[in-house]
Amino acid sequence: MNDLFEFYEESGNDSILQKYPELRINKSPDFYLILRGLIGSLKIKQVFRDETFEQSINYLDQTYELKSVNEVEKKEIEEGFPEAMQILFSELRKKCKSNLEILPQYISDSFALKDISEAVSNIHLKRRNKDFFEALNNEFCNFYYYTHKENHTIAFLHLYRILEYVSYSFPVMYAASTKDFSKSFDSLKGLFSGDKDQGELKVFKFFIQKVMSIEKNYDVLTIDINITSEFEDYNERIYKTLKSICDKSIFDDFKDIQNKRLAIKFSEFSSFIITIRNRFFHLKNSQDNNIRSIDIVDSDFFFNIINRKCAYFLSLVTVLIISKSHLQK
Repeated sequence: MNDLFEFYEESGNDSILQKYPELRINKSPDFYLILRGLIGSLKIKQVFRDETFEQSINYLDQTYELKSVNEVEKKEIEEGFPEAMQILFSELRKKCKSNLEILPQYISDSFALKDISEAVSNIHLKRRNKDFFEALNNEFCNFYYYTHKENHTIAFLHLYRILEYVSYSFPVMYAASTKDFSKSFDSLKGLFSGDKDQGELKVFKFFIQKVMSIEKNYDVLTIDINITSEFEDYNERIYKTLKSICDKSIFDDFKDIQNKRLAIKFSEFSSFIITIRNRFFHLKNSQDNNIRSIDIVDSDFFFNIINRKCAYFLSLVTVLIISKSHLQK
């Protein structure tokens, strides 16, 4: 049982919660708490520090920063999203709508709120991978908490822990729950029967590249790091640092804007997260492409720029896996 965080409703007057009371936060299974946290519809208490805060950031939303770009760039960014995600982004945070109303449209056009309500109350689904989702929810909650405290360096460490934690389990869950297993099996069987020394993170990257990106048409999607501080010198420094430490193959240079935006291929984003972790937290003297503190101005400033995009990537994959493992009929 997760005794490090407690969970409450942001608002008890939500019209959807009145219609589907099973969706209220009341000893809810962790897979559901994860969904609620990721769309920014949760109040959380950090028990050890006795601090309560609202997790109101929708980590599936990349349009939050579009007001700062011109109309041409805005159109390019919006066209990079799958249609269902555009619906989610445009509707989810509207004050006139329930925070929960559009969630099933994102997961799948065939789902209804009734399906989520039934899944939350289903004793068998509550028990499915219970310990795994409890630990995963704990890592997400730590990320939310340190983001709330504006300690973005520590928040990134929890994002990296999430990546490592799901790197082997998510491909297994996906393969086990897919309806057309024959298509996924040929791609996935090499992950589990091949080189045992390839590492779990390589398994995850293969899954993203060869299965998820192709099946969901995410192979053309980029996740863009926008460097938008008011200090041009700092922006240039961070842009050049990221360009120098990462393999050139992860970038889509056609979408890059020098010193302002780096476009990272969706299929390569896990490599980006791993590179940041290795280059900043492993400061090896034998390595000439470390991230020095001076290169990123201030660590919390730097991780504040990249964390939301790292969280977006992990959230997108997490919601896909939960929808397949717990919500598909």
